[in-house]
Amino acid sequence: MRTVLWVFVWVAVIASLGCSSGPGPAVQGGAAPEFTFNDQSGKELSLSQLRGKVVLVNFWATWCPPCLDKMPSMQQLQRRMANKPFEMLALSVDNSWEPVNRFMKDNGFTLPVYADFDKRISTLYGTLMWPETYIVDKKGKIAYKVVGPKDWTSSEVLKFLDVLVAENS
Repeated sequence: MRTVLWVFVWVAVIASLGCSSGPGPAVQGGAAPEFTFNDQSGKELSLSQLRGKVVLVNFWATWCPPCLDKMPSMQQLQRRMANKPFEMLALSVDNSWEPVNRFMKDNGFTLPVYADFDKRISTLYGTLMWPETYIVDKKGKIAYKVVGPKDWTSSEVLKFLDVLVAENS
């Protein structure tokens, strides 16, 4: 009986997502929804300002174990891609900078993180679980979507990103 109830709940959730009156979730192959975000100093930036670069948009939280598991490979990817037309937007859905800063300091991570504390951007993208990652190509299209953790230093990912950053260079 419990399984039947959960199946019913998931069907209802999926059906309601399809009936949304908004722009809908971001989908692979489609245009990446435009958004603005803030750095820690409060400076507002936008996805469109990064056009011409490959952008990895990652939604994560300090309280999410799978999110934390993928952070070392994201740090390594950030270093590897440092001199390429590539930007990483690690958008925290925590409630404030305090847990984010503590986590980054305690673990020695230096990759740039940004705020999505009101979950406005993750909602725009249709994100329901964390981590969720989108790779946006230089023209603003979503080239790849990953729900869950990923080894961002795997040869498969690195080859894919190398092809994207080389396009129209």
